[in-house]
Amino acid sequence: MVRRTFMVASVIAGMIPMALAQLSNTDKSFLNKTARANNYEIQAAKLAQSMSTNDAYKTYAQMMIDDHTQAAQQLGSAVSQVDPSFQLPTDVSPTQQTELDTLKNAKNYFDVKYRQQMIQSHATLHSFFQDYLQGANNNAAIKAVISNLQPVVQKHWDAAKKLPKQ
Repeated sequence: MVRRTFMVASVIAGMIPMALAQLSNTDKSFLNKTARANNYEIQAAKLAQSMSTNDAYKTYAQMMIDDHTQAAQQLGSAVSQVDPSFQLPTDVSPTQQTELDTLKNAKNYFDVKYRQQMIQSHATLHSFFQDYLQGANNNAAIKAVISNLQPVVQKHWDAAKKLPKQ
């Protein structure tokens, strides 16, 4: 009886870390929004590279592509370790698609619109990350990645504010 109880207790104890490591609905919602924001930033930056005539904007756009591609890889790696069955989205939200369409049609006002969108999107993302990091029940592995990405979001936000006003 004691041996059997010990075996059951050992099995249950071994399952506890796995259960705690699973992604909650809050984690999944956060990850979906974060991945879509990341996808939007990359797509907007690619538009900036082709549509902006200002070298400062093109340099900023390259930084966005590089940093957000790396962020996507880090987030994807963490997700695959926690829950390999969960797939991050590869699209953008309808609102983000509208923002991209605005950029595509901005013509001579591209830089103005791009600067505005980058300031707004990074302000929103910064706040979104802060809220997630403060959540006591949020996944620790995901929080660790987000904690490392938070200074990058701040850097992008600060750099967007410094882009020349057109």
